[in-house]
Amino acid sequence: MTNGGEAAGCHTGSINKVPAADGASRRPPETTGVVISMYTRNLTSAAVLVLCLCCTLAAQPQCSTRDAVGVWAYSSLGWSIPTGGSEPVPMTMIGITITDSSGKVTGPGTFTSGAPIPGTPIPAGMALDFDMVNATIQVNADCTALLKYSIQLKGLPVPPIGPYYDRMILLPAQGESLGMGVVSPTSKPMWVYTSKRMSWIPWPVSWPAVPAQ
Repeated sequence: MTNGGEAAGCHTGSINKVPAADGASRRPPETTGVVISMYTRNLTSAAVLVLCLCCTLAAQPQCSTRDAVGVWAYSSLGWSIPTGGSEPVPMTMIGITITDSSGKVTGPGTFTSGAPIPGTPIPAGMALDFDMVNATIQVNADCTALLKYSIQLKGLPVPPIGPYYDRMILLPAQGESLGMGVVSPTSKPMWVYTSKRMSWIPWPVSWPAVPAQ
């Protein structure tokens, strides 16, 4: 029995260690395979994590003035509170902006206000054509932007009205931008608008003449 037990003990020990040719103990082949498998899985997980991080960083918006370059059409509905007043009045606007590579903005537009324009002989409800002048756009890398501009009313002996300031968000992938008036020299602006790209290449634009009534 004793010899048998010793033999059994020796046999059991041989399961955990494999004798080497020089008498040293080595890991059994199956243990080495497990270690290699775990190392491979860890390496693969790290590679996937790095790849996901790179994709996330690449997906972050990176805008510049170039994303505002071109011809844009916009329309706006909203209200404004005239200077010295307290009641909002409706207003509508439609127009086109042309932005060059330096951030200079020009373009024609038409608007109608539900109240007289302070400091001018313009009555409420009169459709007015204008040109955007002294206008520039500042674009941040996160695709937010600030548009500064004045308007020159057509056919009226009044100086340019301005400056106005609009906050904007550029959406390059959609070919659109969102805007909101935040500063007006004649009222408290309460209007928002959407612009859609017509062309990447700036070109001159002018309204067709409306027949006299």
